[in-house]
Amino acid sequence: MKKMRQKIFLNGAMVNAEEALLSVQDHGFLYGNGLFETMRAYHGQIFRCQTHIKRLLEGVKILGWDHPPSEAELMHAVDLCLKANGLLEASVRLTVSRGSGGTRPDHDCSRPGIVVFAGPYQAPEAAEYQTGWSVVTASIRRNPTSPVCRIKSANYLDSLLARAEAHAKGAKEALLLNTNGMVAEGTIANYFFILQDKLVTPDIQSGLLPGITRATVLSLADQLGMPVEIRFVYPDEIIQAQEVFITNSLLEIMPVNRIDGRRVGSGFCGPVTDFLIEQYKVLVRKECSIS
Repeated sequence: MKKMRQKIFLNGAMVNAEEALLSVQDHGFLYGNGLFETMRAYHGQIFRCQTHIKRLLEGVKILGWDHPPSEAELMHAVDLCLKANGLLEASVRLTVSRGSGGTRPDHDCSRPGIVVFAGPYQAPEAAEYQTGWSVVTASIRRNPTSPVCRIKSANYLDSLLARAEAHAKGAKEALLLNTNGMVAEGTIANYFFILQDKLVTPDIQSGLLPGITRATVLSLADQLGMPVEIRFVYPDEIIQAQEVFITNSLLEIMPVNRIDGRRVGSGFCGPVTDFLIEQYKVLVRKECSIS
């Protein structure tokens, strides 16, 4: 069977991947002046697509672009790309740049650049959700006073460096503190801790990107009557955590088995984490109409 060529949405048109070309004067390329969202499609439907796009557009406001894209325009681009590639289980990446303009950062850009690509998504094996991931504390720190912490910026170098540091130490993900020494987030995920039988996660003032999956887990916990605390989290506290897990749109909920070489709880997925994993899957099936 002939392999289907990947189609990419590029500034209003579907093109073959090898034909998708951007201007060298695009400010996303020149200055990292761009935003992105990574979404997961289940059975041909993107989970909470509109919520992702609303977050991206909040980022556009923070960056102060003169010619913002519309929600309808971005929804259409994502839907078109997913359908053009004929994918059911997929990872979908929406990237929006300030657009192409002059070579100086203060040059006006006539319109934003919009790129969407989608590819098959293969989730980690079920066993990995039982054993969990190891993480290490990175040397790089988040600046909680920077508005860039609150947006999913195309300027991703701090996270890439922290991730490389984690991998060099044999870990799957990093734990980033902020400049005040409090727990912030990971390079690709938000953190949750079970501390004294409460679900605890750092608040936005800690210098983190408020994840879509993070918000979903908090909503689920509230519906399930679980005690929740959203607050500053001290690194010393997490040593006592009964369970730890991370969240993002592709992974959903992934247990953490070790932090800086120290075992978390039993060293496997704990009962609260396991329960939330199952409840998250129930919600996805409901919202994406999966029987």
